[in-house]
Order: sequence, then C-alpha cells, then structure tokens
Amino acid sequence: MKGQQRFIIGLVLALILIVFALLNGQDVSVNFFGIQLKWPLIVIIAVSVLIGAVVTWLISTSAVSSAKKQIRELQQRITELTKSNKTDKPAPKPVQAPKEELSTDATDTKK
Repeated sequence: MKGQQRFIIGLVLALILIVFALLNGQDVSVNFFGIQLKWPLIVIIAVSVLIGAVVTWLISTSAVSSAKKQIRELQQRITELTKSNKTDKPAPKPVQAPKEELSTDATDTKK
C-alpha cells in the first residue's frame, strides 16, 4: 500500500515538474564567479534543488550517524549499570519510625 502511495505521489510530482519546465523555458542570465551564463530557467532551478538536496542529505546522514553512535554508547552504559547493580548487595529496607498513639482517654489529661 505504501509503495503505491509513493508511486502515485512521485507521478504527480513528476507531472508538476514537467509542466513547470515547459512553462519556464526562457533563457536567463546567471553570473557565477565572474562567468556569465545563459541557461534555461528550469535548468538553474533544477541544479539549485539538486545541490540543496545533496547538502540536506549529507547533513542528515551525519546527524543520524552521530545519533546512532550516542544511542549505542548509552545502551552500553545501561548494560554496565545493570550488571553492576546485580552484583551489588541489595539495598537495605528503610526503617520506619514507630507510630505514636494519641490517647483519647479523658483521664490522661490533667489540669
């Protein structure tokens, strides 16, 4: 089901991109480090989108790998603490203070 949804969304996006390219075929002048180029607008937009996608992918890949490394370190720490907790003596039970009983007898009160 997910595969079909992705395929349909991909087709719709591809159609939108094709229509956009056909409507924006005029040449535009681009100055890039002193070089002046005349390219179709859609090429400029497509190259910009691809560069942005590559940069985003590189950043997200880096973030994911560092997060995985941190998760792995934390899981190792949990394992170490669990093992050390099992080998330690169990904690003593807390001692409860004796409860004082309130006397409701009238003879206990002296004036």
